[in-house]
Amino acid sequence: MQRQQQLLLQKQQQQQQELLRQEELQRKQALQKAQEEQQILLQQQQIAEQQRRQEAAQKQQLLQQAQKAAEQLSAQQPQPAPTDGMDILNYGLAGLSLGNSLDSNGDSSTNNKSVSGSSFDSGYLSAINESFAHMPTNADSDRQKPYTPRNPYPTPTSYPSAPSPIFDNPAVFEKLGTDALFFMFYYAQGTYQQYLAARELKKQSWRYHKKYMTWFQRHEEPKVTTDEYEQGAYIYFDYETGWCQRIKSDFRFEYSFLEDSLQ
Repeated sequence: MQRQQQLLLQKQQQQQQELLRQEELQRKQALQKAQEEQQILLQQQQIAEQQRRQEAAQKQQLLQQAQKAAEQLSAQQPQPAPTDGMDILNYGLAGLSLGNSLDSNGDSSTNNKSVSGSSFDSGYLSAINESFAHMPTNADSDRQKPYTPRNPYPTPTSYPSAPSPIFDNPAVFEKLGTDALFFMFYYAQGTYQQYLAARELKKQSWRYHKKYMTWFQRHEEPKVTTDEYEQGAYIYFDYETGWCQRIKSDFRFEYSFLEDSLQ
């Protein structure tokens, strides 16, 4: 009897040690995965920083070119350039008056000649320099990247790390309710799931309004119908304030704002 108890205790201890080894192995794997993700994030940040530096260098080069062009014009026609914003505005207004003071032969008046030249050109060059300082960059056209945590928490291997492939199946969206379809449309933007949700909503007679960026559905047959719009009572989805469906009576739905590219 005592021998059996000792064997049972040894077996329990071995099982506990095996569990501890497995937990330690999982912790090491999770820590290693977190370190790899952090390294990837640092590399992405370095690439983004390098792109920002290149764009800043390009802007600086364009500014230098514009300044050189302004200096060349000033050297060709040595006249005092505007010194503050009010002078630039005055030169600009004087330039606009040039077109109004031409005579019938197309010759400009004497007063117009006094404001033309280096001062007038410098005013426009200053505006060009200002536009170069605020020119769009390549990053402005990039799609906003999803949130990536700086310090990801090490989760066990049983926790899902990627979306389930079942949501790539269009048949799944046919079984979802309207509220779930709206959630997928507004919170999975730019994904294939958003397209599937929008297509299923369209099958349920919902129509997307591009101006108000929400979905409408006829509450009754429209009272007025023309080639440009239809007017009547509609049900619309309020995604901003109540996350619910509301009724809009006597609403004019203009066909120019109808999203009809979904198939």
